[in-house]
Amino acid sequence: MEEFDLATLLSSNEKALIRILQNYARTNDLVIFVLDNNDRLVYSALGDASEKGILSRLDTVKDFESLSTDRFKYHIELTNTPIRISTINQMVGKLYVAHDVDDRPSPDNLLVLQRLQKQAGFLKFLFEGTSRLLIENRGVDDFLIKQPANVDDMIEELDDSEALALQQLKNLSTSNRAIITAIEFIDDNLDKRLTLDQVANRVYLSDYYFSKLFKKETKLSFSVYLNARKVQRAMLLLKDTEMSIQDISSELGFARLSYFSQTFKKFTGFTPSKFRRNK
Repeated sequence: MEEFDLATLLSSNEKALIRILQNYARTNDLVIFVLDNNDRLVYSALGDASEKGILSRLDTVKDFESLSTDRFKYHIELTNTPIRISTINQMVGKLYVAHDVDDRPSPDNLLVLQRLQKQAGFLKFLFEGTSRLLIENRGVDDFLIKQPANVDDMIEELDDSEALALQQLKNLSTSNRAIITAIEFIDDNLDKRLTLDQVANRVYLSDYYFSKLFKKETKLSFSVYLNARKVQRAMLLLKDTEMSIQDISSELGFARLSYFSQTFKKFTGFTPSKFRRNK
């Protein structure tokens, strides 16, 4: 299982992104902090933060979501925006932008919040643009780390045998409108690196509920279905076209040829080159 390493991205190229966040925080009297997808604090840049306020003690915060719901309790205004890495087309964390406010809520707080929202939008643009350049310079593999699979996830996937998935596609049947829409969206976008949250958003469901519903209706997890459809398309391209294996891998949204080959073999028992030779 691969996970994007946000901490490595922040530290790369002599901490270019960290310097950007630090300078922006200082010149705009803000506090900026970066969380990963598990809501763990990865980095914080302090601008004008009261020494008595919660923002000067971010390392003590256990639940960052509570900062949003209890912002009046902590005497702060803040907003957040997701960080999406276009190279892998995935959300990898969140940028929070915050500022101390007076003890009591006032109309000025709304003005502060509106300013923070604009600044968060600009920071998102700046962060994601710089990230794209850093990743293009070093290659995406430098920012991917292997993680052991979660035991619960492994149990959930036990009946998702890749060897049977292609056969299960032939017998796929569902009357659920949300899952039909999701499947149509997936099948129309096999050239992209789709993520579960993208497809769930498309059908207006939470990630958790969509994942469970998709498995219930298709008997396949989202990731296994997605890869099975990509492999199915790859089989046709290998059989009926002269496209190179590298081009087919890129055409189907795989970040690396080696991962495409590994995935193809899991589902078919053959490497792409052997499949083409034996077609």
